[in-house]
This record gives sequence, structure tokens and C-alpha cells, in this order.
Amino acid sequence: MTFIPRTGSFEGMKSLNKTAILNLVRLQGPISRAQIAKITTLTPATVGTIVSELLKEGILIEEADRGKSRGGRKPIMLSINATRFYVIGVYGAAEVVNTAIASLDGKVKQEVTRPLSSPPSREDFLNIIKENIHQVMNMEEAGEESVIGVGVAMHGLVDTENGVSVFAPHLNLENIALKEHLEQEFAVPVFVENDVRALTLAESWYGEGQSVSNFICISVGRGVGSGMVLNNKIFRGPSQTAGEIGHTTVDVGGPQCHCGNHGCLETYVSEHAILHRIKKGMRMGRSTVLNEWLREDENHLTLEMVFKAAAEGDSHAIETLEDAGRYLGIAIANLINLLTPSKIILEGRLFKAGNVILTPLHQMVEKGSLRHTKEKTNITISSLGKAGMLTGAFTLVLNNIFIPEEG
Repeated sequence: MTFIPRTGSFEGMKSLNKTAILNLVRLQGPISRAQIAKITTLTPATVGTIVSELLKEGILIEEADRGKSRGGRKPIMLSINATRFYVIGVYGAAEVVNTAIASLDGKVKQEVTRPLSSPPSREDFLNIIKENIHQVMNMEEAGEESVIGVGVAMHGLVDTENGVSVFAPHLNLENIALKEHLEQEFAVPVFVENDVRALTLAESWYGEGQSVSNFICISVGRGVGSGMVLNNKIFRGPSQTAGEIGHTTVDVGGPQCHCGNHGCLETYVSEHAILHRIKKGMRMGRSTVLNEWLREDENHLTLEMVFKAAAEGDSHAIETLEDAGRYLGIAIANLINLLTPSKIILEGRLFKAGNVILTPLHQMVEKGSLRHTKEKTNITISSLGKAGMLTGAFTLVLNNIFIPEEG
């Protein structure tokens, strides 16, 4: 099937003036035509023409102002018709594919989760995504004409311009042409982004990054990544690889990383790194309550068990987590000195450990940051968590509808 944009849906919303008006109604609605003209400095005639088109397309609705009348006819107020259209988000992680269908106000209507028991082939992975999308559409009884776009958040290296998952290391897959295949299947625009940058976008819309023009989101899980918002825009860099904080060096004499270098941040603070260090200590005879809990079966060790052991005063667990906090603090201090963001947002299960991680992290930031920079940066925990990556996936579509490309 050749991709043909649907008339009156996504492409019909994409002119700069339309986008500006839509975003204004999204942010300040209910709002009158006169107010739109005043704020945007567009002529009343231009506003009237565009609003008429958007009403006809069904993305705007109007109603009489319910406020007190000051004499004369009450103005007709405009709002986004949030339930007229849907957007779909897909999060392709290491062990699961999550898919959601949401309304234009960002509210998830239906969601499905497909576990991956083993790394799938490229064809199987694409089929899983397609099946999930069809499933959430059927669950919501959403016709094809009501879906205006699909966003995909993928771990690893992503070519956002061409919509390709270049390398998904945890799935051992390369060059997945997501945009091409999904646009052929569903005949709607498809946007593909790295998962942490998608999370960063979600934070800017719904989370700790709202109304913050410069912030960095750091996600710690099986890997360590970051997304950067600079001057209200996601920063990708010329090769679209900006944000690989996990592969910055924090110890030149440190262990070898899977990327080939030594002493990468990821080798100290990722979930795998923490569990590896705990197991290594246990094999070397380190005294720890975890030996008793696991009964010498280290394969059942979990991050939550490490947190519990630390909370009970276990020195091996505490030292491991404190070291992870210190190394992450070094990396954050370097970011603060380099970019002076207003906020650093932390996401990951690791931070559920609480002060055993956060105290040494803040101490290293305090020690390593220049005084005039650290005082301007607030460090906080993500309010969205891992779910923010799926939210960010469908927000890729919303962002392209509501945020003007220029100006």
C-alpha cells in the first residue's frame, strides 16, 4: 500500500498558522476567535478561515461562553475535540513491546503489553508491533479514519529522519525500517525516536520538564541514556546520537564496557552492573545477608533484593549502591558544568533505593560542579517513570500536530 496522507487529518493540520492556532487552543482553550487573533497577531479573517477548516475537520468544537454576559452576544468559545481523533504509541524495550492508543489530550484509552521471551527476528518484531496496534484500535473501536499517527520509541540508536531503528542492542536487531513498514500498513504518518528522548519529550509535556526550557533527563536501566532539551527543543546532534551519557568515561582504569571502551558510566550504574558487582562480591566470600536469602543461588538475585539488603544495613549492598550514586554524580556534575541545565530529571528503578543512592550522588554533584552552575540546577526524580517512554511515543505525534515547526 502506498502511503497517502488522509485529507482532513494529520496533513490538514500541519500548516504553520493552523499549528499555532491548534496549540493555542490546546493550551488556553476554551478561547474565542478574537482572543486567538489578538494573541497570534493573525488577522481576524485569517483566524476565521483556519478555524472554519478545523471545525469542519472535527478537531475543534465550539460552544457559547458560559460566563456572565457583559451585554450583547456571548462569544463562541473554541476547544480541542480531544476524542475525535486518536494517536498511537509503541515502546519497543528489551523484553516487552507496549502499545497504547490515546486521545488528543494525551489520555490513554487502551493499552496492550506483549512480552518477548526471546529476541525476535526483524520480521517477527514488526508483526508484533502491527498486531498490537490493530489490537488497541479494536479494543477502542477506533476506525482507521480516526487514527492520525503512530509514534515509536525504541531503545538504542535511532535514525529519526528516516524512521529506522539502526541498532537495538538488547534485541540484537539492526536496521528495522519502522516508518516504512508501519506507514504501508496503516497509511498514517509514523515517527520514530530513541526511547529516552521520547521519555524526555513526555517529561516536557506532562512531567517534571513542563515549562522548563533547558533540562536533561537521565534514564538508568539495563543501559544508561539521556535526553536533552535545549531552548525548548529536543537536541539530537548531527548524527542523532546525542545523549549517550552511559558511554562517557568515569574511570579510565575501569572495567571494559560492551561498547569496547573501559570505565564507561554504564559499567558502574546500570542495573546489570550493580547485580554483577553484588554477585562478584558474593563469589569472593563477601559477608552479606544476600547469601542467606539466595541460598547460594545467585541467579535469583534481583535489584529489589539489593535495595532491601541495603535498607537492613547490609554493608556489601550499601557500598555497591553508594558507589553507583557517586559515579552517576560525577557524570551529572560534568553535564552541569558543560550545559548548565535548569533541571536534571532521573528515571529508573535504581532511584527507588532512595538516599543510599541519592546522598552520594548529590555529594559528588556538590563537589564536582562549579559553584555558579550547580546553584542553578535542580535534580529531581521523574514523575512519569518507565511509563513515560510509552507516553513519549504517542506524544511524538501530538508534538508534530500542535507545536509549530518555525518560530
